[in-house]
Amino acid sequence: MTYALFLILNDVDKLRDIHKILYNLGCGATTLDSVGMGKLLLENNVDVPVFAGIRKLIEGDKPYNKTMISVIHNEEKMHAAVAAIKKELKMDTVNKKGVGYIFVLPVIECHGYKVDDDK
Repeated sequence: MTYALFLILNDVDKLRDIHKILYNLGCGATTLDSVGMGKLLLENNVDVPVFAGIRKLIEGDKPYNKTMISVIHNEEKMHAAVAAIKKELKMDTVNKKGVGYIFVLPVIECHGYKVDDDK
């Protein structure tokens, strides 16, 4: 099965480290500049309780984030990538909430890339 790993990275100082992780696993990635709805709500002084806890993170010097997309053609590699990214970002610790967000979706079809069934 093929997977699309998405990472919304709020701690953009970690971008190079995440690229190294994916490179070392033999995975490519595309990185896009992005801004979340939380930032837009805060800029317009909309009081939404769920965003109150991340106000300081978003109001810092780097209000924007990076969205990374990696199409991974192997389940083991996908799990290894998720685990390594979570470890690098310390996502499982209470003090590191808001550093990033990962989700993975199955890819039904993939065009424009040679898929090797032996991977």
